Amino acid sequence: MGKTIYILGCGAVGFPLAVYLSKAGRNVVAVRTSARGSVPPTTDVTIHDPTGAVTAALPTINLNNLDRAEGLFIVSAKSYANPSIAEALVNHHCQGPVVLLQNGIDVESPFLRAGCRDLYRCVVYLTSQSKSETEFSFRSIAISPIGTVKGDAQTLEECVRELHTDSFPFRAEDNIDKAVWKKAICNVVFNSVCPLLEVDNSVFAKDKAAADIARNLVSECLTLTERLGIDLTQEEVLAQIMTISENSTQLISTLQDIRAGRKTEIDSLNIAMANLGATLDPPVALPQVELLGKMTLEKSALSMRQD
Repeated sequence: MGKTIYILGCGAVGFPLAVYLSKAGRNVVAVRTSARGSVPPTTDVTIHDPTGAVTAALPTINLNNLDRAEGLFIVSAKSYANPSIAEALVNHHCQGPVVLLQNGIDVESPFLRAGCRDLYRCVVYLTSQSKSETEFSFRSIAISPIGTVKGDAQTLEECVRELHTDSFPFRAEDNIDKAVWKKAICNVVFNSVCPLLEVDNSVFAKDKAAADIARNLVSECLTLTERLGIDLTQEEVLAQIMTISENSTQLISTLQDIRAGRKTEIDSLNIAMANLGATLDPPVALPQVELLGKMTLEKSALSMRQD
């Protein structure tokens, strides 16, 4: 391709990706999806990773200035912004593949409804914590897989080549649905239990009662994946949860969002899974998953009202 890479969503995933791509000589533009009005033409971003500090001056625009753009569009914004992002890409006559670097279920639907012809999903394996709006601590945990939602294998391979760097590696994945659901179930556990208990990610490795809650939630989620024909086992999902818990003392993003009075992505996790289960015939009930999701949603709403 060799075209411009537009990073839509400048946060703990988008900014590190943009910095590494810029340092690798790629043509990158950071797109502020939540900004209104003008934004500075460049943004200096610093990433702290195991090799040290990496800084880049990134060309920056807001979503409304993305007019007739051609290239590769990477969506790393919060998933609740997807309808407005998909609409903007259409209204501004943007052309090129779209890659979603997001967690959750059904996050691709707004782009499919908007008529996106080349759409891909990535499951990111990393830890990233913001020190400020433009400074992050970042570590890649494993190579992040990208798979096809709509499109062809050749375009997928081109996307992987354009995005891959040693600091933030990617690979093509034939069975992206399994990776998406495995990560989503893990996120159901971390993003509802940890905020409600006001604890960091290590709780499941340290506390048996919390681990039992995780096991029950995973079991419920797997009743849904079994009906959907997605091959996942309780052992492999719990193993991933425990690996994350044993190696992370960070606060999960949902708890960070609640404390900052920001909207969370719980709608694309617990709530989305419960709603999907309810649409099946016969329905698949996920009572614990749904309840914890609604409690997290209410906790977020209370926090935003206080702010």
